[in-house]
Amino acid sequence: MVFLVKSLKSYLYKQCKLLVIKLNIEEIYSKIKTDFETKHIEEIRRFIKQPSVSADGNGIEKMTEMLMEKIVHLGGEDVHLVDLTKGEFGHPVVYGELVHDETKPTILFYSMYDVQPVFPEKWVYEEKMIDPFGAEIIDFEWIEGYKGKCLLGRGVCNQKGPTIAFFNVLEVYKELYGELPVNIIFALEGEEELGSTHIGPFIEQYKEKLEKADALLFPAFWEDELGRISMPLGVKGIVALKLRCKGGEWGGPAKINMHSSLSGLIENPIFKLIECIHSLKNDKTNEILVPGIMDDPAIINPNEEDEKIIEEYLKKYSLEENMKRGGLIQRFRNNKEGEELKGKEAVIEILFKPGLSVNGIEGGYYGEGTMTIIPHEVKANLDIRIPPFQSRSYVIQKYSEFLDRNFPMIEYEFEKGGYEPAKIPFSHPLAQISYRLYKEFKKEVMVLPLLAGSAPFSLFQQKLKIPFIVAGMGHSGRAHAPLEYAVIKADNKQVGGIIDFELYIAKFLKIFGKEYKYHLTSKD
Repeated sequence: MVFLVKSLKSYLYKQCKLLVIKLNIEEIYSKIKTDFETKHIEEIRRFIKQPSVSADGNGIEKMTEMLMEKIVHLGGEDVHLVDLTKGEFGHPVVYGELVHDETKPTILFYSMYDVQPVFPEKWVYEEKMIDPFGAEIIDFEWIEGYKGKCLLGRGVCNQKGPTIAFFNVLEVYKELYGELPVNIIFALEGEEELGSTHIGPFIEQYKEKLEKADALLFPAFWEDELGRISMPLGVKGIVALKLRCKGGEWGGPAKINMHSSLSGLIENPIFKLIECIHSLKNDKTNEILVPGIMDDPAIINPNEEDEKIIEEYLKKYSLEENMKRGGLIQRFRNNKEGEELKGKEAVIEILFKPGLSVNGIEGGYYGEGTMTIIPHEVKANLDIRIPPFQSRSYVIQKYSEFLDRNFPMIEYEFEKGGYEPAKIPFSHPLAQISYRLYKEFKKEVMVLPLLAGSAPFSLFQQKLKIPFIVAGMGHSGRAHAPLEYAVIKADNKQVGGIIDFELYIAKFLKIFGKEYKYHLTSKD
């Protein structure tokens, strides 16, 4: 009886604390607004100024130290680096826990601290050189007619900007209340731009700890150029493929570059590589020519809920108009009938069909003047996009069989990273909480079944049996490109900035902490 009374008192006490926090949401908002320009933006700038390029390791070690310091400052426990590279090139996961109350739901906060290289990009705006790691704040026009005060720098959009903004919100909670409305497990990756090479082994090794989480949250500045929320419910999978063709017994220069006058006698590795790439895909129709890929029965078409989501999207929006805005894309590819893709056909093509891109080709001479050679070696990097629910292993098998059979002179390698597709239904409580919140903030929301891009959510979803959500407000853009930016304050009132992301996340954590375990009796 005494135990029951104590338990009841403890329960009521905790519920009262949650109620107080809810009633003081304006206090949280006020604190965020007060600290935003003097503390929050400066903290984001501090992290942008620190390089953390996964491709060459520049600044990675210092970045991990900075992140661990932030988790410790919040009161985190078991904060350490998880290095599973075993002598191979790679970078650790930053791990930590803020799990102090078992009655609260637990969020697995997954994000990334690595960024893309900046060389050989040219960061120039209005004839002024911009330092990619300078974290400059300038008046910036991202598309014609839409401009405002923006923070520029590599990683501000993808992914250090939203990651550190999320930390800003946690620190506001701790300062005001001494605790959070949720438990948090931190898993901050340093290899996402390398294909998440070691995130799978990390999940396996830390499965018992990670299984305590009820859901995964990936933070993002999720508004488009006009201030509308893009809300995808999943991602496509990805596999990276490297090809290399060298001259040898099959033909071509066997040891060194040769004079191009010999082209009548010997083959050219560049032509052979082009022939290989051309045989993989009909780029005019986006049809993958590798047998077994397009007709794989594991590929799903949109289900009934997906169809309704696509129909609702197309009632209000045009994919072609949205994608072509700003002039970076001027025309979509043709369909099999020779007509430009549009409407539902375009949505399904980008979200539910297999894809293949050539990221770059290297070989021979392409400098000033001429150098008449037949190169000894040529290389290419490709990425393969995987629709729901085609498996990564199946894709690798089919491409391998095709290359072995038809192009024995070409060496190929599939990167160790990569992952399969993942998605949750719109009816899932996690998606509904996120959507409802956007509406509370008076945002226009464009829901789609998938994002055409990729992230390792499937590894968490499959191994841990937990749902995931990508959530946040505020506009940013030019990820992986020069002049990567995030809005601080737009001249156009409908476009949100970093502060709107922080206000949204503050409310999201409240609602998740109070409601989520009532929605689910078990993980799905």
